[in-house]
Amino acid sequence: MSPRWYDKRTGDYLALDTGGGPIARLWTTALAGLVDIGYVKSTGHSVKIYLPKTALKPEVEFEWKIPKWSNAIERDRARTYFQAYAAACALHFAEKALAELHAGHTRTFTPFQVPDEAIGCGFHEAVRGVLSHHLVIQGGKIANYHPYPPTPWNANPRDIYGTPGPYEDAVQNTPIFEENGPDKFKGIDIMRAVRSFDPCLPCGVHMYVGDGKTVDVAHSPTFGVPPGMKQGGHS
Repeated sequence: MSPRWYDKRTGDYLALDTGGGPIARLWTTALAGLVDIGYVKSTGHSVKIYLPKTALKPEVEFEWKIPKWSNAIERDRARTYFQAYAAACALHFAEKALAELHAGHTRTFTPFQVPDEAIGCGFHEAVRGVLSHHLVIQGGKIANYHPYPPTPWNANPRDIYGTPGPYEDAVQNTPIFEENGPDKFKGIDIMRAVRSFDPCLPCGVHMYVGDGKTVDVAHSPTFGVPPGMKQGGHS
């Protein structure tokens, strides 16, 4: 279940989603205006990305600007910009690591002791968005552990307040550009909306078009597992 927040202006309970990762990450980075590492700079309304010259490519600069809408096209567009964002950040991190190495700072591990009793959590950035780990230690051993990855945020169902999950919310009121009629309806626009979140699970989109008509369901199986084979997976 994704976290909900209460909007006092409207009385609505709204589902928080990760946008599939890149659009939320770039949006918050742009608004915060805090990042300036040379290769990446947030301006308060955009994120500028600079990639230096390589052996085969000239230097290039991109600018992702906050879009008017959050939809399938913008989620996919942000994912494309994020490739440049990730490459620029990786170069910055590699340079910082080399500087530490040249300065003689080579230690990569800090000793620690496992406590007898403890509750801990850690928040990280996964490709698809926020990732948290929650842990309970009792008697010096793991008593309970639960990871909370981004996909359960995005794929959760409608809650007790009637608030739809992010996938359902994204599909509602989606314009249908498919030219097939009801007899040959494929639902490609609906599937594109769901898959723009980059679901980290075997993805099947089910549709009901009325009149008792059954629409074929196309699944994207986990890599290496043939369709139809029973499989376990993670979200």
